[in-house]
Amino acid sequence: MRQLFDKLKTVHIAYYISLLYLGFPIYYILLGVYPSWLIFPTLGMATAYLGIIISKKVWLYQLFWHYVLLYIFCMTIFIHPLNGLFIFYISNLLVYHFKEEHYWNYYHVTFFLLMLLTALCFFVKYHGDYESLFAVLLVYGVCLGTMHIMKRALKQEELKMAVLEKNASINLLLAKNERNRIGQDLHDTLGHVFAMLSVKSELALTLMEHGAYEKAQKEIQDLRDIAKDSMQEVREIVQAVKVHSLEEELQILGNMLELAGIALTIEKEEIAIGREQEATLTMALRELGNNLIKHSQANHCRICLREKGYWIQVLVEDNGIGFEQVTGEELHSIRDRLIRYQGRMEIISSKQPTQIQLEIPKGEHDEHFSR
Repeated sequence: MRQLFDKLKTVHIAYYISLLYLGFPIYYILLGVYPSWLIFPTLGMATAYLGIIISKKVWLYQLFWHYVLLYIFCMTIFIHPLNGLFIFYISNLLVYHFKEEHYWNYYHVTFFLLMLLTALCFFVKYHGDYESLFAVLLVYGVCLGTMHIMKRALKQEELKMAVLEKNASINLLLAKNERNRIGQDLHDTLGHVFAMLSVKSELALTLMEHGAYEKAQKEIQDLRDIAKDSMQEVREIVQAVKVHSLEEELQILGNMLELAGIALTIEKEEIAIGREQEATLTMALRELGNNLIKHSQANHCRICLREKGYWIQVLVEDNGIGFEQVTGEELHSIRDRLIRYQGRMEIISSKQPTQIQLEIPKGEHDEHFSR
């Protein structure tokens, strides 16, 4: 019994809320409209419904499944046509519990057969009562439409979660690669430095012990120069952590897109660009890449990098869903980055394919910003 209660605790609250609709037949039983013995099949319906959800044995939840089908059929044919609304219990199970993507399987087939058999029996038994027959068919039509919509919404949610998980994996992989790169750079730089400092300091001490103070002083000056140069190298490593070069960013972007299942083609010319402009363009490309992975649903991307006069142009093209409409407010954070250096971003094509072009002057000292 304790194990049963533990299983019931794992059932999502939405399944319990659905059971409230069984209050209607119970209400009519209490009023005397329905026969009193109907309370037992109704309680059995609630038990079977929950049994389908918590049972792990195939034969057991199939038994419960057939009981639910039989209950709905009998309640609709022999008690009242509006009891056909209980068909929504089955559609909810198909969508959210069984999560069957295709319609041609045992549970869907028995679901469709129930509706067909109920409609035929109702037509035979209540021949001429077209209003009630129409009500039953309307309920079934709404049920089918709602189930289709719920399936699509669930599929979209699953795709969205899959993309989020993939993005999380990509971020973890990139962070791991970045840590490895930083660790290797620090190891190569500082390992050599510490070895030199150790050798130089021991040599200086030895020279001082032998009274060669001038030579010792020279070694100490070398120690100072090594420490100074090493400090600069460490600063450069830290700076490299913050901003990648365009070449590095394109490589990282290629790895990210590959993990996301997006093929990347790069068309790149040799360009000359200022350091700050390159950093800005790199961050803009990074943001475009993230948006591409999260929202585009593309499977191919092309990046074209070229130099045109005093401008650097980057064209990013993909075969994804694109923009429904272009208002000029899209990707405003990228626009803001480029504006600082009198650059700009333009959506050349909103879809099929989606084309976004970035432009930025080559260097901060260029004064020819017109084409």
